[in-house]
Amino acid sequence: MRIRFLGSAAYDAIPAPFCSCDTCTCSRKAGGRNIRSRSQVLLDEDLLIDFNADTIMHFFQYNIDSQRIKYCLITHSHSDHLYVPDILIPQYSQKATKVEYYSALSGYLMIKKGIEESPNMERFAAVTCIEPYQEFQCGDYRILALLANHDPNTTPVFYAIEKGEKRILYAHDTGAFFEEIFAKLQKFGRFDLVSLDCTGAIQKGYRDGHMCIDTNLEMIARLKEIKVVDEKTKLVLNHFSHNGGATYDELLLAAPKEFIISYDGLSIEL
Repeated sequence: MRIRFLGSAAYDAIPAPFCSCDTCTCSRKAGGRNIRSRSQVLLDEDLLIDFNADTIMHFFQYNIDSQRIKYCLITHSHSDHLYVPDILIPQYSQKATKVEYYSALSGYLMIKKGIEESPNMERFAAVTCIEPYQEFQCGDYRILALLANHDPNTTPVFYAIEKGEKRILYAHDTGAFFEEIFAKLQKFGRFDLVSLDCTGAIQKGYRDGHMCIDTNLEMIARLKEIKVVDEKTKLVLNHFSHNGGATYDELLLAAPKEFIISYDGLSIEL
C-alpha cells in the first residue's frame, strides 16, 4: 500500500493568508516543506481521503490521474475536508469516471443535495451514508469508521483501513480518542502506519477537537498497550496549524524521533 500526503495543514494552511505570526513569517521565508496546503491523502491510486478546495491543485501538482480514483472517504463536513462545489465539476464533462463517496450524516446530506441538484451528476458520483463504528468494503479496502472527538455538528469520523495484509489508521480531525475506540482498534488488528492529528504541534492542552504532540504521545502509548502499534509501525504527525507554533523545520527538532513529520507530497510505501 502506498500513502501519499497531498496536503498536510489545517483549515488555514501554512502560511495562513494575511498572517504575520512567527510561524507564518518563517515558513513563508523558508519555503519548501514549510509551505502546507489543506490535508488530504491518496491511498494507492484509487482511494482519496477528504475532498477540499485544494484537491484540483493537488492533482496538478503531483500529476495524479484523477480518472483512477474510485472511492473517497470524508472525515467530516468542515470545508477544509469537504468542498462540495468541486465534487460537482464533472457535471460539465462529456466523459468522466464515477467516484463513490462515503460520509457520515452531515457530509452525506451535503453531497447528496449537490448530486440531486446538478444535471447528470448521478452518472459521475454516488454517496453512501456511514455511521461511527460501521465496517464496510470499498473494492479491495476493508474500512472501519470510528467516532472522532471533534465538532459533533459535522458528524466526524476517522478511519482504520486494511488492504491485503497492510493496515493504516488515519486519525484526523480528532482529539484524544474516546475510550471505546481502543477496543475497536484492538479487534481490527495491528497497524503498519498510524497518522495522528497534530494541529496543536508544540503547544500544550490540545485534547478535544484536535491534538498536539503531548496528546499524540499519550495515544501512541495506549495503542502500544493494546498491541496494535509496535516498533515496526510508522508513526506520522499530520494536519498542522500555524497556531501550533512550529514550522516544519522546527518540528523536526522538537518532535520525538519516533515520529515522521508529514509535509505536502510525502509518500510512504508499506
